Amino acid sequence: QEEIERLGNISRIPLTKTGYVRSYCRNMCLYNGNRNNNKNYKKFKNLMGDLTLDREEYMQLKRSFQGGFTHASARHSDKILYDVDSIDFTSSYPYVMISEMFPMSHSKKVKIESKEQFENCIKRYCCLFDVEFIGIEPKYINENYISKSRCYNTKGVIENNGRVVYADSISTTITDVDYTIIEQCYIWKKIKIWNFKTYQRGYLPRQLLLAILKLYGDKTELKGVENKEIEYMQGKAMLNSVYGMAVTDIVKDDIEYINDWICNSPDYDKLIKMYNNSKNRFLFYPWGVWVCAYARRNLWTGIIQFGDDYIYSDTDSI
Repeated sequence: QEEIERLGNISRIPLTKTGYVRSYCRNMCLYNGNRNNNKNYKKFKNLMGDLTLDREEYMQLKRSFQGGFTHASARHSDKILYDVDSIDFTSSYPYVMISEMFPMSHSKKVKIESKEQFENCIKRYCCLFDVEFIGIEPKYINENYISKSRCYNTKGVIENNGRVVYADSISTTITDVDYTIIEQCYIWKKIKIWNFKTYQRGYLPRQLLLAILKLYGDKTELKGVENKEIEYMQGKAMLNSVYGMAVTDIVKDDIEYINDWICNSPDYDKLIKMYNNSKNRFLFYPWGVWVCAYARRNLWTGIIQFGDDYIYSDTDSI
């Protein structure tokens, strides 16, 4: 009822909380915050025209996508601990969105023929690839990064509550950021790489960064202010939704009701083509994939530094 009164009509209320943020950020990106301002529209649509996907690439991105890292150290699980402290990142996902570089081009397929070529690509580009690790084992006892549920063609896996401790062989799909974490906390006898794709690195569009900073400012100014608790929680939810809209599925099951519920298989090629050609699009699915990867990397810098004192972590806190 409050929203009907504020917006004037129930039809103007978005279907989801993310819809509010999506509408605000779209307006900022395409029209610089003013729908009567079309100067930026053509420039932004030219950028979106370069940021397109095909079915195979989308499926590979879906395989590589992981959320926040949440796990307990095998050293300390199933115990009652005392004198425990914690530390967390403020607005972890929005922070990496404004501070890190993301895929800002169409993907390019690369045939990896040497270790030097691979390392050069990891250093210079955003990379997406399938990988097999043979004879992989941990450098640290206190925590393990690779999730067994994200692996396939597994052999001889020893796991720690869903995380891979050791394996004769595992295959998975990762980004360059994931690889830098895995390289720090595992060793292996042999590695095989295929379906290797690179993207030019760049910062997210300036208009989107300004939108994120505005939402962050609105949230922080209300924190701890008396009688503004509801507005603060709404502002916090708006800020946290920025990441969610970036990684919303492009292809969803088609649910239909005719006397009973029916789940129809989606037409991937049709839906991805609609996504690529959408005049209202201002996001690129890989951005959301890399947001989580960067946040996991930041979290793991703490996990490694805390060493044996590390107990548990969840997305943005240790």
